[in-house]
Amino acid sequence: MRALPPRLLLIIGAVLTGLAVIALVLLSAAGIVEPASAVQIALSFAILAMAAMIVADGRRTDGKALRIDARTKRQDAALARTEQALAQLATELEGLPGRLEDAGRHQARVLLSALGEDRMELTAQTDRLAQLASAVARVDATVRQSADDLDDLRKLRHDHEQLTGLTGTAVQGLRDLAERLDALGGTVREGQADLAKSARQNYAQLEALIDIRALLQPRAPLPRLRGWAASPDVLRLLIERIAVDPAKVVVECGSGSSSVWLGYAVQRFGGGRVVALEHDERFAEASRDLVLAHGLQDVVEIRHAPLTSWTPPGDGAETIPWYDPRAVADLSDIGLVFVDGPPGATAQLVRYPAVPVLLPHCAADAWIVLDDTNRPGEREVADRWLLEYPELAGTAHPAEKGAMVLRRSAV
Repeated sequence: MRALPPRLLLIIGAVLTGLAVIALVLLSAAGIVEPASAVQIALSFAILAMAAMIVADGRRTDGKALRIDARTKRQDAALARTEQALAQLATELEGLPGRLEDAGRHQARVLLSALGEDRMELTAQTDRLAQLASAVARVDATVRQSADDLDDLRKLRHDHEQLTGLTGTAVQGLRDLAERLDALGGTVREGQADLAKSARQNYAQLEALIDIRALLQPRAPLPRLRGWAASPDVLRLLIERIAVDPAKVVVECGSGSSSVWLGYAVQRFGGGRVVALEHDERFAEASRDLVLAHGLQDVVEIRHAPLTSWTPPGDGAETIPWYDPRAVADLSDIGLVFVDGPPGATAQLVRYPAVPVLLPHCAADAWIVLDDTNRPGEREVADRWLLEYPELAGTAHPAEKGAMVLRRSAV
């Protein structure tokens, strides 16, 4: 219950005291109460009223003090909680710069790894394209100037032939010069066509590299492609094949950067494994280190398989160096074979044994991709496979170095 204000208590006390005094005066005048007793009673009422006022005011003051004390305690508790929250926040903020710095360094490493060698490759390809475009422009200007000069020379020759005083020797000399200029114009035009073809090929390889890079997102830099290594366009063909028809086992004849790309494809789409055969022990070890750097050791196996003399069944006359067949004896249900080794310079038809050796270990609907079919030896290998194995159907693929895609099916 809320206490009354002091002013109201004073008024109530005065009114009650006044009423008591009036009553006592009336009682004294009526002779009921003695005047002395009436005075004493009146003083007693006044004292009691004052005491009541003092007690009420004291209780009101005590209540206010209690309320102030309770509010103070609540504020102290709130301040304590705030202080604790600030201390916890300060502790978290104290380690935040270090964590942010570590996170920034990690992201920087990831970004640098993502760009890595491919970024340098893209930059180099862009520079080469710019150089080729400049060279094509210069050649085009030279051809146009040579054509103009040739037209002028022909006109001059015609005019000279009309002159009666021109000797046969001079006319023949002009004809020879015109023929040489014609030959030069043809050579320049051929060079221009070659440069344009090279520019288109570089663009196609750059486009394929961007495609497989964006699709698989390798976790570390990769060695450069092309040259001795597989080209981006044939790798894109293989990765598309794995994405559409995942293989339990992918066998690669040869190892290197392509082994890592195939490993990423199998890891993402196939759920199987890649077995790469490598005849050079040092290169096999380097390929294993590359696979380990990309964390693909669970899906990619590099097997050292030295070259041995392989003889076709029933033909003791022909021997071809190829990987030791014991390296693939335990394999079965192979769904995709990529033949990019041994190196073509090793021997004539060095890649021919791949189908005779591996086909018995392949699935009924296996795919075989032969690289480098722009070379005569590989074209002959593909022709022999198609002739000797009726269950294989082949299609040429317009890759940079040429490729033949073969599909196994029921005869």
